[in-house]
Amino acid sequence: MASEIRQILDAETLVDLEKLKQLGRYGVPDEVRADTWKYLLGIETADKANEITSRAQNTSRYQSTASQTSNDTLKRIRGEVSRYITKCRSQRLQFASKDPSGVLENVISTYLTERRNVEYAPQMVYLAGPFAFLMASEADVYYGFMSLMRMWEDGEEGVTVSARVSEFCVLVRTLLPELHNHFEEEEVDFKECANSWFSSLLAKELPLECLLRLWDTYFSIPNGLDMHVYVCLAMLSTLKDNLEELEQSEIHGVLLRLPNIDMDNVINQAFVIRDEVLAKRLSEIDTYN
Repeated sequence: MASEIRQILDAETLVDLEKLKQLGRYGVPDEVRADTWKYLLGIETADKANEITSRAQNTSRYQSTASQTSNDTLKRIRGEVSRYITKCRSQRLQFASKDPSGVLENVISTYLTERRNVEYAPQMVYLAGPFAFLMASEADVYYGFMSLMRMWEDGEEGVTVSARVSEFCVLVRTLLPELHNHFEEEEVDFKECANSWFSSLLAKELPLECLLRLWDTYFSIPNGLDMHVYVCLAMLSTLKDNLEELEQSEIHGVLLRLPNIDMDNVINQAFVIRDEVLAKRLSEIDTYN
């Protein structure tokens, strides 16, 4: 698939975004992922005639934004970035950025300057981290992170993370009753774990390789982040048998640090769950009417 995607990316005049999305939803090979994401997220323009100009404008616009983040917030960003980089280095991950700590600090502080109504949250570091891992240009990291944040905000305008988590918990109780009962018996604070899963889009919990595969699909399909609730359900369904054998502290450990898992299987299962849930809702509407 890498050669097929590379052929699309290297087109002389126009990158075929529809074909790129069709391939990307099934996973993007490591060697072409950074360039693929740039087109999927709109960092690069599909029209090659404007590519150099657009890239220069993006870089200039990013570099001209002077950070106005407070010293207190910068200190908090620096602390979370340090923890994130330490975690990644313990896993021997090699960043494309030469100075990932500096890049992440700059990207998040610039984002907060641009979006003054947004307060800093530690999960921003984990959401920006994959872009710093893949992309050598600080401006590309910034626009990738910005695109992701915009997708999350625009997905269901006005719907809070808390509301998404509440919907998820109802679905867990309905679709996975045995697992839900086990969590209650073990007095697991499942909502706390779910809040992290949703606020970080699993960037904090999944191994990076699994996360990148998941985001390939999110970036390749319409309203990709709407799939997140179903991916989380599929994740629990996949881990169900193991989780039901564990006690409270062990359950927390697994939920907050997910194991390497077959993401192709999880994603396929998520689409099945989504279709079942939507079909049931339509059936209920028809019955009510």
